[in-house]
Amino acid sequence: MRRVAICLICWLGSIAAQTGPFRVQTKIVQVPVSVTDKNGRNLDGLAASDFAVLDDGVERKITLDDFDTGLPPISLAIVVETSGISTPALAKIRRIGSMIQPLVIGAQGTAAVVVFNREIKWLQDFTSDDAEIQDALESLKAGSGMDQARMLDAIAEVADRMKQRKGRKVLLLISESRDRGSETTFQQAMEAVQRQGIEVFGAHYSAYATTSTAKPKDLPDLSSSPTIPIDPSDEPECFCTVQIAPMFFELARLGKTNAIQALTLATGGSDYPWEREQGVDNAIEKLGMEVHSQYILSFSQHESATGMHKIEVSLPSRGDLRVRSRRVYWADQTGQADHISTADSDR
Repeated sequence: MRRVAICLICWLGSIAAQTGPFRVQTKIVQVPVSVTDKNGRNLDGLAASDFAVLDDGVERKITLDDFDTGLPPISLAIVVETSGISTPALAKIRRIGSMIQPLVIGAQGTAAVVVFNREIKWLQDFTSDDAEIQDALESLKAGSGMDQARMLDAIAEVADRMKQRKGRKVLLLISESRDRGSETTFQQAMEAVQRQGIEVFGAHYSAYATTSTAKPKDLPDLSSSPTIPIDPSDEPECFCTVQIAPMFFELARLGKTNAIQALTLATGGSDYPWEREQGVDNAIEKLGMEVHSQYILSFSQHESATGMHKIEVSLPSRGDLRVRSRRVYWADQTGQADHISTADSDR
Protein backbone atom coordinates (compact mmCIF):
# COMPACT_ATOMS: atom_id res chain seq x y z
CA MET A 1 0.00 0.00 0.00
CA ARG A 2 2.86 2.36 0.82
CA ARG A 3 4.44 1.61 -2.58
CA VAL A 4 1.11 2.33 -4.35
CA ALA A 5 0.71 5.63 -2.47
CA ILE A 6 4.22 6.73 -3.40
CA CYS A 7 3.60 5.90 -7.07
CA LEU A 8 0.31 7.81 -7.01
CA ILE A 9 1.98 10.89 -5.51
CA CYS A 10 4.73 10.80 -8.11
CA TRP A 11 2.16 10.45 -10.92
CA LEU A 12 0.15 13.42 -9.67
CA GLY A 13 3.34 15.45 -9.37
CA SER A 14 4.31 14.69 -12.97
CA ILE A 15 0.85 15.74 -14.18
CA ALA A 16 1.09 19.03 -12.26
CA ALA A 17 4.55 19.70 -13.71
CA GLN A 18 3.26 19.14 -17.25
CA THR A 19 0.08 21.18 -16.98
CA GLY A 20 1.39 24.07 -14.85
CA PRO A 21 -0.72 26.05 -12.38
CA PHE A 22 -4.50 25.84 -12.51
CA ARG A 23 -6.01 28.95 -14.13
CA VAL A 24 -9.02 30.59 -12.52
CA GLN A 25 -11.04 33.38 -14.13
CA THR A 26 -12.29 36.01 -11.72
CA LYS A 27 -14.96 38.33 -13.09
CA ILE A 28 -14.26 41.80 -11.73
CA VAL A 29 -16.40 44.91 -12.06
CA GLN A 30 -14.52 48.20 -11.70
CA VAL A 31 -16.41 51.31 -10.59
CA PRO A 32 -14.71 54.74 -10.73
CA VAL A 33 -16.25 56.93 -8.02
CA SER A 34 -16.02 60.71 -7.58
CA VAL A 35 -16.46 62.06 -4.05
CA THR A 36 -16.90 65.79 -3.44
CA ASP A 37 -17.74 67.97 -0.45
CA LYS A 38 -20.57 70.50 -0.31
CA ASN A 39 -18.38 73.03 -2.15
CA GLY A 40 -17.67 70.65 -5.02
CA ARG A 41 -14.07 69.96 -4.03
CA ASN A 42 -12.71 66.45 -4.65
CA LEU A 43 -12.09 64.57 -1.42
CA ASP A 44 -9.24 62.12 -0.87
CA GLY A 45 -8.15 59.97 2.06
CA LEU A 46 -11.10 57.55 2.12
CA ALA A 47 -10.65 53.79 2.52
CA ALA A 48 -12.53 50.85 1.02
CA SER A 49 -14.27 50.35 4.36
CA ASP A 50 -15.88 53.80 4.01
CA PHE A 51 -17.84 52.72 0.91
CA ALA A 52 -20.84 50.46 0.45
CA VAL A 53 -21.67 49.01 -2.98
CA LEU A 54 -24.96 47.31 -3.83
CA ASP A 55 -25.19 45.12 -6.93
CA ASP A 56 -28.92 44.78 -7.71
CA GLY A 57 -29.55 45.42 -4.04
CA VAL A 58 -26.99 42.89 -2.78
CA GLU A 59 -24.00 44.30 -0.91
CA ARG A 60 -20.65 43.30 -2.39
CA LYS A 61 -17.25 43.05 -0.76
CA ILE A 62 -15.09 45.69 -2.41
CA THR A 63 -11.42 46.49 -2.82
CA LEU A 64 -9.88 49.88 -3.55
CA ASP A 65 -7.28 50.08 -6.33
CA ASP A 66 -4.40 52.44 -5.66
CA PHE A 67 -0.93 53.28 -6.92
CA ASP A 68 0.55 50.35 -5.00
CA THR A 69 -1.72 47.78 -6.66
CA GLY A 70 -1.49 49.58 -10.00
CA LEU A 71 -4.16 51.90 -11.39
CA PRO A 72 -5.47 50.88 -14.84
CA PRO A 73 -4.33 53.08 -17.77
CA ILE A 74 -6.83 55.46 -19.37
CA SER A 75 -8.14 55.15 -22.92
CA LEU A 76 -9.60 58.56 -23.80
CA ALA A 77 -11.76 59.20 -26.87
CA ILE A 78 -12.02 62.93 -27.63
CA VAL A 79 -15.19 63.34 -29.71
CA VAL A 80 -15.62 66.80 -31.26
CA GLU A 81 -18.49 68.34 -33.22
CA THR A 82 -17.30 69.94 -36.48
CA SER A 83 -20.53 71.14 -38.09
CA GLY A 84 -20.33 74.58 -39.70
CA ILE A 85 -22.06 76.22 -36.77
CA SER A 86 -19.23 75.05 -34.48
CA THR A 87 -16.57 77.14 -36.29
CA PRO A 88 -16.07 79.68 -33.44
CA ALA A 89 -15.76 76.88 -30.87
CA LEU A 90 -13.20 74.97 -32.95
CA ALA A 91 -10.87 77.97 -32.91
CA LYS A 92 -10.67 77.51 -29.14
CA ILE A 93 -10.67 73.69 -29.06
CA ARG A 94 -7.62 73.42 -31.35
CA ARG A 95 -5.47 74.80 -28.53
CA ILE A 96 -6.09 72.05 -25.96
CA GLY A 97 -3.87 69.39 -27.57
CA SER A 98 -0.87 70.02 -25.33
CA MET A 99 -3.03 69.52 -22.21
CA ILE A 100 -4.29 65.99 -22.92
CA GLN A 101 -1.28 63.84 -22.02
CA PRO A 102 0.10 65.72 -18.99
CA LEU A 103 -3.30 66.43 -17.40
CA VAL A 104 -5.57 63.57 -18.43
CA ILE A 105 -4.11 60.33 -19.81
CA GLY A 106 -0.57 60.40 -18.39
CA ALA A 107 2.40 58.57 -19.87
CA GLN A 108 0.71 55.14 -19.80
CA GLY A 109 -2.63 56.19 -21.31
CA THR A 110 -3.81 56.62 -24.88
CA ALA A 111 -6.12 59.04 -26.67
CA ALA A 112 -8.05 59.10 -29.95
CA VAL A 113 -9.62 62.05 -31.77
CA VAL A 114 -12.97 61.62 -33.52
CA VAL A 115 -15.02 64.32 -35.28
CA PHE A 116 -18.63 64.34 -36.36
CA ASN A 117 -20.98 66.46 -38.46
CA ARG A 118 -22.80 64.83 -41.37
CA GLU A 119 -20.04 62.23 -41.31
CA ILE A 120 -17.96 60.59 -38.56
CA LYS A 121 -14.18 60.56 -39.03
CA TRP A 122 -11.29 59.24 -36.94
CA LEU A 123 -8.56 61.85 -37.19
CA GLN A 124 -6.38 59.79 -34.86
CA ASP A 125 -6.81 56.27 -33.52
CA PHE A 126 -5.73 55.48 -29.95
CA THR A 127 -2.11 56.45 -29.39
CA SER A 128 0.19 57.40 -26.54
CA ASP A 129 2.18 59.72 -28.83
CA ASP A 130 1.68 63.26 -27.50
CA ALA A 131 2.66 64.88 -30.82
CA GLU A 132 0.10 62.85 -32.79
CA ILE A 133 -2.66 63.79 -30.33
CA GLN A 134 -1.75 67.47 -30.61
CA ASP A 135 -1.56 67.33 -34.42
CA ALA A 136 -5.01 65.74 -34.67
CA LEU A 137 -6.63 68.42 -32.50
CA GLU A 138 -4.82 71.26 -34.24
CA SER A 139 -6.13 69.96 -37.59
CA LEU A 140 -9.80 70.35 -36.63
CA LYS A 141 -11.82 71.94 -39.44
CA ALA A 142 -15.49 72.79 -39.67
CA GLY A 143 -17.52 70.96 -42.30
CA SER A 144 -19.67 72.67 -44.89
CA GLY A 145 -22.97 71.50 -43.47
CA MET A 146 -24.73 73.59 -40.84
CA ASP A 147 -27.73 71.41 -40.08
CA GLN A 148 -26.33 68.03 -38.97
CA ALA A 149 -24.26 66.90 -36.01
CA ARG A 150 -24.53 63.12 -35.54
CA MET A 151 -23.52 63.04 -31.90
CA LEU A 152 -25.31 59.82 -30.93
CA ASP A 153 -24.05 57.95 -34.01
CA ALA A 154 -20.50 59.02 -33.11
CA ILE A 155 -20.90 57.87 -29.50
CA ALA A 156 -22.16 54.45 -30.62
CA GLU A 157 -19.25 54.05 -33.06
CA VAL A 158 -16.69 55.02 -30.43
CA ALA A 159 -18.23 52.59 -27.91
CA ASP A 160 -17.95 49.78 -30.45
CA ARG A 161 -14.28 50.64 -31.18
CA MET A 162 -13.50 50.66 -27.43
CA LYS A 163 -14.68 47.07 -26.87
CA GLN A 164 -11.13 45.76 -26.96
CA ARG A 165 -9.56 48.56 -24.93
CA LYS A 166 -8.16 47.56 -21.53
CA GLY A 167 -8.19 49.61 -18.36
CA ARG A 168 -10.36 52.68 -17.82
CA LYS A 169 -12.44 53.94 -20.72
CA VAL A 170 -13.29 57.64 -20.90
CA LEU A 171 -15.19 59.57 -23.59
CA LEU A 172 -14.90 63.37 -23.70
CA LEU A 173 -17.65 64.95 -25.78
CA ILE A 174 -16.97 68.52 -26.93
CA SER A 175 -20.06 69.77 -28.74
CA GLU A 176 -23.44 71.39 -28.49
CA SER A 177 -25.76 69.68 -26.06
CA ARG A 178 -28.13 68.21 -28.65
CA ASP A 179 -27.93 65.69 -31.43
CA ARG A 180 -28.85 66.67 -34.99
CA GLY A 181 -29.58 63.87 -37.44
CA SER A 182 -28.39 60.57 -35.87
CA GLU A 183 -29.99 57.24 -36.63
CA THR A 184 -28.93 56.00 -33.18
CA THR A 185 -31.46 56.79 -30.46
CA PHE A 186 -30.47 58.25 -27.11
CA GLN A 187 -31.38 54.99 -25.37
CA GLN A 188 -29.16 53.02 -27.78
CA ALA A 189 -26.22 55.38 -27.28
CA MET A 190 -26.59 55.21 -23.50
CA GLU A 191 -26.70 51.42 -23.53
CA ALA A 192 -23.63 51.29 -25.82
CA VAL A 193 -21.44 53.24 -23.40
CA GLN A 194 -22.84 51.45 -20.35
CA ARG A 195 -22.13 48.02 -21.85
CA GLN A 196 -18.47 48.97 -22.35
CA GLY A 197 -18.09 50.60 -18.93
CA ILE A 198 -17.28 54.00 -20.50
CA GLU A 199 -17.39 57.16 -18.40
CA VAL A 200 -18.77 60.05 -20.42
CA PHE A 201 -17.56 63.57 -19.69
CA GLY A 202 -18.85 66.63 -21.49
CA ALA A 203 -17.50 70.06 -22.36
CA HIS A 204 -20.61 71.40 -24.03
CA TYR A 205 -21.12 74.88 -25.38
CA SER A 206 -23.85 77.00 -26.87
CA ALA A 207 -23.32 77.89 -30.52
CA TYR A 208 -25.07 81.18 -29.77
CA ALA A 209 -22.73 82.03 -26.87
CA THR A 210 -19.47 81.04 -28.59
CA THR A 211 -20.42 83.09 -31.64
CA SER A 212 -20.98 86.18 -29.50
CA THR A 213 -17.49 85.87 -27.95
CA ALA A 214 -15.60 84.83 -31.10
CA LYS A 215 -13.17 86.90 -33.14
CA PRO A 216 -14.51 87.92 -36.58
CA LYS A 217 -12.04 85.65 -38.39
CA ASP A 218 -13.34 82.63 -36.45
CA LEU A 219 -16.98 83.09 -37.39
CA PRO A 220 -18.59 80.68 -39.91
CA ASP A 221 -19.31 81.85 -43.46
CA LEU A 222 -23.11 81.92 -43.66
CA SER A 223 -23.33 83.47 -47.13
CA SER A 224 -24.10 80.17 -48.87
CA SER A 225 -25.58 78.19 -45.99
CA PRO A 226 -29.20 77.70 -44.95
CA THR A 227 -30.38 79.63 -41.94
CA ILE A 228 -30.61 77.55 -38.77
CA PRO A 229 -32.48 78.80 -35.74
CA ILE A 230 -30.26 78.88 -32.66
CA ASP A 231 -32.10 77.93 -29.53
CA PRO A 232 -31.04 80.06 -26.52
CA SER A 233 -32.15 77.16 -24.32
CA ASP A 234 -28.84 75.53 -25.27
CA GLU A 235 -27.26 77.83 -22.67
CA PRO A 236 -25.47 75.92 -19.90
CA GLU A 237 -27.83 74.84 -17.16
CA CYS A 238 -27.05 73.83 -13.57
CA PHE A 239 -26.17 70.16 -13.25
CA CYS A 240 -27.38 70.21 -9.66
CA THR A 241 -31.01 70.87 -10.64
CA VAL A 242 -31.38 67.43 -12.23
CA GLN A 243 -33.47 65.05 -10.14
CA ILE A 244 -32.43 61.41 -10.65
CA ALA A 245 -35.40 59.44 -9.33
CA PRO A 246 -36.73 57.44 -10.98
CA MET A 247 -33.40 57.13 -12.76
CA PHE A 248 -34.23 55.83 -16.24
CA PHE A 249 -37.34 57.94 -16.74
CA GLU A 250 -35.37 61.06 -15.88
CA LEU A 251 -32.44 60.11 -18.12
CA ALA A 252 -34.76 59.55 -21.07
CA ARG A 253 -36.47 62.90 -20.45
CA LEU A 254 -33.19 64.76 -20.07
CA GLY A 255 -31.77 63.04 -23.16
CA LYS A 256 -34.34 64.86 -25.32
CA THR A 257 -33.06 68.29 -24.27
CA ASN A 258 -29.44 67.78 -23.17
CA ALA A 259 -28.01 64.43 -24.19
CA ILE A 260 -24.59 65.23 -22.77
CA GLN A 261 -25.82 65.85 -19.23
CA ALA A 262 -27.97 62.71 -19.35
CA LEU A 263 -25.03 60.56 -20.51
CA THR A 264 -22.67 61.96 -17.89
CA LEU A 265 -25.27 61.39 -15.19
CA ALA A 266 -25.80 57.76 -16.25
CA THR A 267 -22.10 56.88 -16.44
CA GLY A 268 -20.70 58.80 -13.46
CA GLY A 269 -18.96 61.53 -15.45
CA SER A 270 -19.34 65.32 -15.34
CA ASP A 271 -20.29 68.09 -17.74
CA TYR A 272 -18.19 71.27 -17.88
CA PRO A 273 -20.12 73.93 -19.87
CA TRP A 274 -17.99 76.69 -21.37
CA GLU A 275 -18.15 79.72 -23.65
CA ARG A 276 -14.85 81.56 -23.82
CA GLU A 277 -11.43 80.24 -24.79
CA GLN A 278 -10.27 79.97 -21.20
CA GLY A 279 -13.44 78.04 -20.48
CA VAL A 280 -12.44 75.02 -22.58
CA ASP A 281 -8.97 75.08 -20.99
CA ASN A 282 -10.62 75.00 -17.57
CA ALA A 283 -12.80 72.09 -18.69
CA ILE A 284 -9.72 70.01 -19.55
CA GLU A 285 -8.10 70.91 -16.23
CA LYS A 286 -11.23 69.87 -14.33
CA LEU A 287 -11.41 66.62 -16.29
CA GLY A 288 -7.80 65.80 -15.43
CA MET A 289 -8.31 66.59 -11.76
CA GLU A 290 -11.43 64.45 -11.56
CA VAL A 291 -10.20 61.31 -13.34
CA HIS A 292 -7.04 61.29 -11.23
CA SER A 293 -8.83 61.85 -7.93
CA GLN A 294 -11.48 59.17 -8.42
CA TYR A 295 -11.63 56.09 -6.22
CA ILE A 296 -11.49 52.90 -8.30
CA LEU A 297 -13.65 50.33 -6.49
CA SER A 298 -13.68 46.69 -7.58
CA PHE A 299 -15.89 43.75 -6.69
CA SER A 300 -16.35 40.19 -7.91
CA GLN A 301 -19.38 39.61 -10.08
CA HIS A 302 -21.65 36.68 -9.28
CA GLU A 303 -20.73 33.81 -11.61
CA SER A 304 -24.29 33.43 -12.96
CA ALA A 305 -24.87 37.16 -13.56
CA THR A 306 -26.19 38.19 -16.97
CA GLY A 307 -27.74 41.33 -18.45
CA MET A 308 -27.93 44.75 -16.85
CA HIS A 309 -27.20 45.23 -13.16
CA LYS A 310 -27.92 48.35 -11.13
CA ILE A 311 -25.04 49.69 -9.01
CA GLU A 312 -25.52 51.85 -5.93
CA VAL A 313 -22.45 53.39 -4.26
CA SER A 314 -22.70 55.21 -0.94
CA LEU A 315 -20.72 56.45 2.05
CA PRO A 316 -22.91 55.28 4.96
CA SER A 317 -21.12 57.31 7.61
CA ARG A 318 -20.56 60.44 5.51
CA GLY A 319 -23.92 61.81 4.48
CA ASP A 320 -22.37 65.26 4.03
CA LEU A 321 -20.46 64.12 0.93
CA ARG A 322 -21.67 63.74 -2.65
CA VAL A 323 -20.93 60.44 -4.38
CA ARG A 324 -21.08 60.07 -8.16
CA SER A 325 -20.49 56.82 -10.08
CA ARG A 326 -21.80 54.73 -12.94
CA ARG A 327 -25.35 53.53 -12.45
CA VAL A 328 -25.22 50.12 -14.13
CA TYR A 329 -22.92 47.48 -15.53
CA TRP A 330 -23.67 44.81 -18.09
CA ALA A 331 -22.78 41.11 -18.02
CA ASP A 332 -23.23 39.24 -21.29
CA GLN A 333 -24.71 35.78 -21.74
CA THR A 334 -21.46 34.11 -20.71
CA GLY A 335 -21.42 36.06 -17.45
CA GLN A 336 -18.48 38.19 -18.58
CA ALA A 337 -18.35 41.62 -16.94
CA ASP A 338 -16.35 44.73 -17.78
CA HIS A 339 -12.99 43.38 -16.69
CA ILE A 340 -11.74 39.80 -16.48
CA SER A 341 -8.65 38.97 -14.47
CA THR A 342 -7.05 35.54 -14.58
CA ALA A 343 -5.24 34.32 -11.49
CA ASP A 344 -2.99 31.35 -10.78
CA SER A 345 -4.10 28.83 -8.20
CA ASP A 346 -2.31 25.88 -6.58
CA ARG A 347 -5.49 23.81 -6.60
